[in-house]
Amino acid sequence: MKKLLLLLVSCLVSLLLAEGAVRLLGAAPEVGVLERGRYRISPNPRIGYEPIPGYEYRGDDLANFDFRGRANSLGFRDREHPRAKPPGTFRILVLGDSIAAGHQVERTADVFPARLEALLRERRLPVEVLNFAVSGYNTEQEVETLRDKGLAFEPDLVLLAYCLNDRQKEVVGDVVRTLLEEQRQGGKVAASGPSWLLSSHLYRLLRFGLSGVTGGGQEAGDTDVAAGAAGAAGSAENAEEDTVGPAFERLAVLAREHDFQVLVASFPRFRKLFDYGPWEPEHRAVADLSARHGFAHLDLLETFRGPCWTGDLDDLALDRWHPTPQGHRCAAEAMAEAVAKLIPAERP
Repeated sequence: MKKLLLLLVSCLVSLLLAEGAVRLLGAAPEVGVLERGRYRISPNPRIGYEPIPGYEYRGDDLANFDFRGRANSLGFRDREHPRAKPPGTFRILVLGDSIAAGHQVERTADVFPARLEALLRERRLPVEVLNFAVSGYNTEQEVETLRDKGLAFEPDLVLLAYCLNDRQKEVVGDVVRTLLEEQRQGGKVAASGPSWLLSSHLYRLLRFGLSGVTGGGQEAGDTDVAAGAAGAAGSAENAEEDTVGPAFERLAVLAREHDFQVLVASFPRFRKLFDYGPWEPEHRAVADLSARHGFAHLDLLETFRGPCWTGDLDDLALDRWHPTPQGHRCAAEAMAEAVAKLIPAERP
């Protein structure tokens, strides 16, 4: 025991001396963790950026934070869900952007995924709704999130909340651009890891300095955050390509391979609600894509200008794209009718 204790003390002293020497020499590269608000660069270039697991925010300014409170262990605006599906449970996994994430909706219980679960349970249906929505995502990012993180939860139904501007969104969004610009200006290595570990000059020298750091703050051979940033930046070159059609094809393949159904719920552009205008082709295109791949389809335009219409658009919409809590309730009611038809009468 004395020899073991002496060995441990000697190692600790050696590490402290090495840490002090590296600090004096200034040999460790500066490191920047690419995070902004609730988001960080994703190591998956098809996703680009992702929410930070367990992040909690209680401030007033929602820019880059989207909602107040704690995210779950995957970073989503939802409670914790066990990976193993409870016997007899019909699992619904929601994919979407800031609409499904409840942009500017104060209470999580008022966002349509939570309302949908409550409405279906009122019908005594044993359902569980998981919200995997992330603000700013397009359809490609949403489907990749399903493949990368969602399939492990064994969904029976994937509900894709489609926003009519999804075809125009790039994987490289403002979040990624801002993070990469901050990295370039700071001249730091892109890195991920516990802050206490990254604060060690010796650790940074061994991981980033001796392994080789290329110019412009990119680390040679590191495939975590820096790789995700590089991949996301590269996707900007293909920003004009249609990502919706290929994403629907990948979703159809995943549905066949993992035996789940798909419901596409298309949200309208709320301003000038009674006029399709330039968005009419997109309404038709998404409905056609759903039919082509055998997906159930729900166009919520008729819901909002039909049974939900109160005569005042401000009751339903915060802006062009985002519903109010009442708008979320209307969407959830229409979805509950559509989902109830897709739940088998007999379940294992």
